[in-house]
Amino acid sequence: MTASVKVLTTSTIDSSPSILIVSPNGHKTLVNCGEGCQRSFLESTDRVRSVNQICLTHIGYTATGGLPGMILTSADAAQASANSLKDAENKNSDHENSCNKDIVGTLRLIGPHGLKDFAHSLRHFMRRDRFPLIVHEGVYHSVPRPGDGLNSRHGKGKGKKRKKAGEDVDEEETASSNDLGLFGITSIPMKKNVQTFYGNETVSICSYLFTTTPIAGKFQIQKARDLGIPPGPLYSQLKSGKSVTFCHPDHGRDVTIAPDEVLEGGSDGVAVAVIYCPDEEVLDQFCDDNNNCSETMSSLNRYKECNRKEQMQPSNEKGKLVTLELMVHITPKDIFESSSYQNWITEFGKSVKHMTIHPLQDHKFSGGNEESDGSPFRSAIHGAMQRSLIDKDIFPSPIPFENDWGVVSEKRAAPLSEVTVHNSYPGLEYTIMPLSKQGIDPATTKTDERIHGLTKGDFESIIEETKASGSIEEVKRIKDKKNDEESINGHEEASALVNKECSKGCFIFTGTGSAIPCKYRNVTGMYLEMKNGNSILLDVGEGTLGQLIRSWKSCYVGDNYCDYVRQCILNIKAVWISHPHADHHLGIIRFLTQRNSILRQNGVKSSNNDPVVLMTSQNVLRFLDEYSKVDPSIYDGYVPVDNRETLPELPKNPELLSMLEKRLGVTGCVSVPVSHCYQSYAVVLDNTSFGRLVYSGDCRPSDHLVQVGQGADLLVHEATFENGMEEEAVLKMHSTVSEALSVAKRMGVKACILTHFSQRYPRIAPLLEEDSCLPFPVAFAFDFMKIRPHNIGLSSILTPALRLLYPEDKDVEGSKDELCEASEAKKRAQELLSTPGYFANMKCS
Repeated sequence: MTASVKVLTTSTIDSSPSILIVSPNGHKTLVNCGEGCQRSFLESTDRVRSVNQICLTHIGYTATGGLPGMILTSADAAQASANSLKDAENKNSDHENSCNKDIVGTLRLIGPHGLKDFAHSLRHFMRRDRFPLIVHEGVYHSVPRPGDGLNSRHGKGKGKKRKKAGEDVDEEETASSNDLGLFGITSIPMKKNVQTFYGNETVSICSYLFTTTPIAGKFQIQKARDLGIPPGPLYSQLKSGKSVTFCHPDHGRDVTIAPDEVLEGGSDGVAVAVIYCPDEEVLDQFCDDNNNCSETMSSLNRYKECNRKEQMQPSNEKGKLVTLELMVHITPKDIFESSSYQNWITEFGKSVKHMTIHPLQDHKFSGGNEESDGSPFRSAIHGAMQRSLIDKDIFPSPIPFENDWGVVSEKRAAPLSEVTVHNSYPGLEYTIMPLSKQGIDPATTKTDERIHGLTKGDFESIIEETKASGSIEEVKRIKDKKNDEESINGHEEASALVNKECSKGCFIFTGTGSAIPCKYRNVTGMYLEMKNGNSILLDVGEGTLGQLIRSWKSCYVGDNYCDYVRQCILNIKAVWISHPHADHHLGIIRFLTQRNSILRQNGVKSSNNDPVVLMTSQNVLRFLDEYSKVDPSIYDGYVPVDNRETLPELPKNPELLSMLEKRLGVTGCVSVPVSHCYQSYAVVLDNTSFGRLVYSGDCRPSDHLVQVGQGADLLVHEATFENGMEEEAVLKMHSTVSEALSVAKRMGVKACILTHFSQRYPRIAPLLEEDSCLPFPVAFAFDFMKIRPHNIGLSSILTPALRLLYPEDKDVEGSKDELCEASEAKKRAQELLSTPGYFANMKCS
C-alpha cells in the first residue's frame, strides 16, 4: 500500500498548480482545481472519479476555475456508475425506478471563507440534486483514519440506507461510512489584500497540513515466535498497532506484548504541508512566530518549535507531533528565493524535504514552469504541431519547432540553502509510505532535456509521424493543383466575396470540442479580430485565454512578446456568450481577472475608461455578480448586456450599437433564440472582418436563424454529431454535420466552418455524398486554427490531407456509459424526430 504526493499540473500559460494527495486505498485529495484541471487527468494515469475531496488555497481562476466542470464530471460519473449498478440489481426485476431519487455520491470541498457563497453561485448554471456538495470554509480539522477503503462516490456505506435527493446529508455519517482516505486535514486560514478599482479588498486564503495515522513498522515474525506469541489473530492485532494479551505456552501465565516489541521501523505518523504564499504580505504572517491567533497556525509553528528543541517526534490525537516529511510551496520564484523565505523554511529542520511550484510572473506570461513543462495537454499539442506541418499559416504550431537546446542545462539553479528542494513538474511523485521507499519516486523523474515539456525525440517523432501519414505529400498535391479551375470550382468566387475589403482580421478557434473534456480538443471558444485590430470573443469556455495566449505567442515576431500579449488582451472589447452551459462561459473569469489587472498596471483608475461589453444570458450575469463578491478581481470589469436586449424583433439599442461600432466597427448585432437549453442564442454580426458573420452557438437546426442570417458571408455552425447519429443529436439538442450544412445551404452562405465536435473522436466526420460538392467552401475547425478572409477556400480543400492524420480506424475516445445512455434513449429521440419541424420551427429556447 502506497501513499504519496503527486504533481498533477504546474504553472504554465494554460495550466495552474494542482496536487494530488494519494491515500493507500486509492482515494485522492485534490489541492486546487484551476482551468483545465479535469482535462489534465486525461493525460495522467489518475482518474477524476478517484478524487473524493478538494482543498482550495484561494478563490480565483488558478484555484477554482475548473471546479464547476470537475463537479459536473464527478456527478455524471457517479450517476453513470449508479445506473450501471441499478441495472444489474434490477435485472429481471419489476422495480426499475425504485432508486431514481437516491443520492449517488458526494464531493467534499474545503477552502477559505467565501467558498460556500462561491458554491451557491453555481446554481445559476448547474444543478446535480443527486450529488450534493459538502462544503467547509475557514477553520477545518479532520483526524486521520485508516478507513475501510470504500469510495465515497458510491454514496452509501456498508449497511447504510441510501439518502434521497433533497434530504440532508449527515457529514459525520458520510465520514465514517465512506472513508475519505488516510490523511487528516488541517486548514491554515489567512488573509491577504488584493487590488481592485475600488482600492484594496481583503480576501481569505488557506494553506494545509495533511497528516497520517501512526504507520506500523515491519512485522518481525521471528521475534513474535521467540516471545511465544501463537500465530493467528494476535499477529494481525499487533500489525495494526494494538497490544495483545495471551497465555504463554511455556509457563502458563498471561503475557502482554506491545506492538513495538515485534514491529521495526514504524512511525507515529507523517505530515505534509502545502504552503500557499502568493506575496510578501502572506510571508510576513508565516514568519511571525507570535502569529498563533488560531489553533491551525500554531499547528504549523509547532514543527519549528519541535526542531529548535530537537524533538522531532510527530501529532496524533494523543498530542504527539507527527514527523513533518514534506513541504510543497506554491510560491512565486522571487519570494521563495528571498532570504526571508529561505530562513523560514530552514527553521523546520534539514530533514524536511521541499517541492516548489512557481506561478507565472505577473503580467509577463513567462516564468513558472512554462519554458520547461509547456502545456499539460500533450495530445492536443501533438496534434496541433502535426497540423502546422500541413499549413503553418492556417494551423500555426503552439510550440515552436526551432529551439536552442544548448541553453537548457544553463537554467538549472544552484541550491539556495542546505535543505533539499525539488522543482516540480507534472507527474513527479513523492512517496510518503511505505517508509522504506520514502522520497521522490525514481520512476517519475525526468532525465531527458525538455523544452516546453518535449524532448528532442518528441519533436522528431511528430515530424516522422506526420510524414508517415501521407498528409504532407497530399498537401503538396493539393497546392500544386490549387490553380487548376476544376479543383477550386466555386471556391475562388466565394473566397473573393468573403475577402472584399477585408485584408485585416482573423478568426482563431481556442476550443472546438463539446461539453466533455477531451485530450484532443478544448471546450468552445473563438476569437474574432476586426479590421481595426480590436476583437470580440464568441463563447469563452474554460481555458480560452490560455489557448489564445499560446496562439498569439506562437505567431509573434519581435522582442516585446509580453507587451504584445497584454495589448491583445486589452484589445478584446466585447464578449458574446451563447448560453449558460459551463463549457461555454467558465473562461470568462480568467479573462476579466487578467484584463482588469493589466488595466490597473497601466495606471487606469477605473475600468469605466475601457470596459468590456459582455453580452450573455441573465443566468451568467447573475453568477458573475455573485462571484465578484468573493473574488473582487473581476469588479467593474464589464458592461452587462442581457442577450434578450438584442433580439431581432426588438427595436435596436442605439447606445449598444454605437458602442460596438466605435470599438469593433460592427454595424449590427442580433441574438437569435435557438433550441438547446434555456436562454440559448445564436448571433448575427454585420460588417466584421469577414463581412456578415453568423455563429450558431449550440442548437438544433433553426429556420429562424436561417431567416435572420440570410446571405451570410461566413457561418460558423456546431456539428456535434456525425451523420447517422440523428437520435443522439435530438436527445442532446445538437446538430449533425449534414444538418449544419443544410442550414448553410438554406441560408445562402458564402463559406461555412463546422465546430463543436463530439469528444468521442479527434478525426474529421465524413460527409454525405450530397454534401461533398457544395457551392461554398466547408472547413472543419481545430484548436489553434487561424482563419483569415483570404484563406477560407484553402482551409476547406486541405481536408483530405487532414483526414490522413486521423484515419477512420483510429481509437475512439469516449465513455461507455455515454454510449449505453444513447442507446437507451433512441426510442424517445425517434418520437421527437417523428414530429415534423418540431425543432426547426421553434423560435425560443
